[in-house]
Amino acid sequence: MSNLQASKAVALGYLMKVSAGNINASHTEGNVMVAKKVTLPDGSSVPYFSGQAQRRMLRDRMEELGFTLSETSALVSGQEVTPPVRPWEFIDEDLFGYLDPSGGRRRTSPVRVSAAVGLFPFQGDRDLGTRSFERFGQTMEAGGNMFETELYANLFKGNMLVELDRIGIFSDLEVGKQKEVPEGAEKIEKNGRQFYILSAAERQRRLQALLEALGLLWGGGRTARMLSDLSPRFLAYARLKVKHPVFLEALQARFVEGSFYLNPDPLLGALEKFKNYQETVIFGLESGFFGNEAEIRQQLQDYGPVYTVHGAIAKAKEDLGKL
Repeated sequence: MSNLQASKAVALGYLMKVSAGNINASHTEGNVMVAKKVTLPDGSSVPYFSGQAQRRMLRDRMEELGFTLSETSALVSGQEVTPPVRPWEFIDEDLFGYLDPSGGRRRTSPVRVSAAVGLFPFQGDRDLGTRSFERFGQTMEAGGNMFETELYANLFKGNMLVELDRIGIFSDLEVGKQKEVPEGAEKIEKNGRQFYILSAAERQRRLQALLEALGLLWGGGRTARMLSDLSPRFLAYARLKVKHPVFLEALQARFVEGSFYLNPDPLLGALEKFKNYQETVIFGLESGFFGNEAEIRQQLQDYGPVYTVHGAIAKAKEDLGKL
């Protein structure tokens, strides 16, 4: 058994900063584009953007990295989209799964992405926009359209759980029984089922591409006028013997006198709780971002090395390359 199969998952926790944006809007109320929000037990609300939106951004970044996406080979009939179901060929079908509505083949995504949830309450800010009909050859008296967009400044916590023992492995239930073994794959039979497995090198390449895409993250709606850099300002990486989103509820911060302060206690609690299941732990911290940077480095170094964020991604890719 390779280490890729011995290690069950990678858990990623990360923080993203939005200075003024509405990454993933909800519905419209009159002429107001409403931000997605979730209500807390005390009645306040925090903004969020969906895991689906992040997966779209990750796909886009992977395409920029040179991967061909399955959408180029999908069949569209009315509202129905039939994916090509060739995950050995398309990285996005491998990592993010698919549903074939006509044939019943489906692959549950081995990359689970949480919603990115703001750590601070929504303050009710709005951006006012206008479109004057004068610019379209009409008189000034014709007026124009006014619209508003809810926006926020916030620090968002995101999480990802990657099932290592499923990346690059496809069962006959997911892809159907193939007449010929797909190029680049090996066929094995186990318990009466057929599996098609990509080489270790290709599986590592796809995992490394996912991390690289996370480090380049940006996107969402309204980027023409509210562009946001969503690359992580803090990153926690853990390769695990079990499948668990270790960092999902472990990232908290406060805002004091113009600086973010990461609360290390819940993070340390999660690291201690899952200590027996960790194989590799790596942290990334953007220099100068947190007011208590020295405290964070001192507290985390007992659990794993602390690098810059891009340094941590490089080390995590290196770790996956050894599997």
